[in-house]
Amino acid sequence: MIYYIIGADFGAFYFGAMKKTFKEKAVFAAARVTSKHKYLLPAAYLILGIVLGVYGVLRHFFLNGKKYISVAVVLVFFFMSSSFTSSDKSADRNIYLDSVSIENSGSEAELTVVNEEPVMTEQTEILDTQTEEPGDDGYLVDVDAEYEENDAFSIEDVKRDIKTVEGDDTASFDKNAWYLILVNKTHPIPEDYKVPLATITGRMQCDERVLGPLLDMLDAAKKDGVSLFVTSPYRSGELQQDLFDRRIVVLMNEKGFSYTEAYKSVSKKVIVPGTSEHQLGMCFDIVTPGHTTLDHEFGNTEGGKWLKKHSAEYGFILRYPRGKEKITGIDFEPWHFRYVGIEAAKYITEHGITLEEFLEDL
Repeated sequence: MIYYIIGADFGAFYFGAMKKTFKEKAVFAAARVTSKHKYLLPAAYLILGIVLGVYGVLRHFFLNGKKYISVAVVLVFFFMSSSFTSSDKSADRNIYLDSVSIENSGSEAELTVVNEEPVMTEQTEILDTQTEEPGDDGYLVDVDAEYEENDAFSIEDVKRDIKTVEGDDTASFDKNAWYLILVNKTHPIPEDYKVPLATITGRMQCDERVLGPLLDMLDAAKKDGVSLFVTSPYRSGELQQDLFDRRIVVLMNEKGFSYTEAYKSVSKKVIVPGTSEHQLGMCFDIVTPGHTTLDHEFGNTEGGKWLKKHSAEYGFILRYPRGKEKITGIDFEPWHFRYVGIEAAKYITEHGITLEEFLEDL
């Protein structure tokens, strides 16, 4: 009965002879059947609803076919374009990787980047969320890992019978002396440079020649009632590269950057592996128990003030002072201290200059 009604309706629709609508005919047919067999009323209404629903959908698509075809074409084109975009990003990453050569020597990984100025984009965001974040003035920061309590030590954590090595006489201002080696963006660590490492405690290491002066400085601070914690001493080239790459991956995953965009963004804020003093094992990030954040405010703490006043007595300098950013290329870092020998440290501190300026005058 229902098939007959549908066939009659479509035939009448095409030949212009339909006097009643399909809905009217279906309702009439259902009423006629249920008038004779009232027990079929629920089933008849159910079937009627399904038939009218299917008919409505078919008729809608029949009358609007061109519209849906147009929408389908647009969607197909959109997805194809997205695929091409992804391919372009992959190609972009491969092309950029061709301009970066990573040379492995033992456990060290040196990164050499083609001399190319990064292009500014609106997506040059950084991962940290400090209120006054180092690097906001456009200068780099020599921070590749967040401070963690397990990655720091104080003088109490170091065994007093630890072996230290006497360094060379640091009274001479020899440009080629091991303690005056210059490492920055334009002076990467030499490929054949070997660090004579000493274990401080746990996995913490540094150049064995600076361990004695470091412990002496921490001990003196303690006697003055200042508790200092050292974090991020020596970091191998492999670790530097891993930390750098991790920041790139985060920007790609969370910000949707391409590899090139992420690399340029990170390299504008964080020192590129192979150009960080931490790879020398002669510099240390220092904090206090009451201020464990590596930020500008550390300079105003009791520990920051003590270091600024006394660090030169033990051969250390505030490596990246405020107002010297254009010379060092690094933002002000009141927590970062580098060993240069007692005589050089005193001269640099007294004259308010940087290691770059000191070496230039030699």
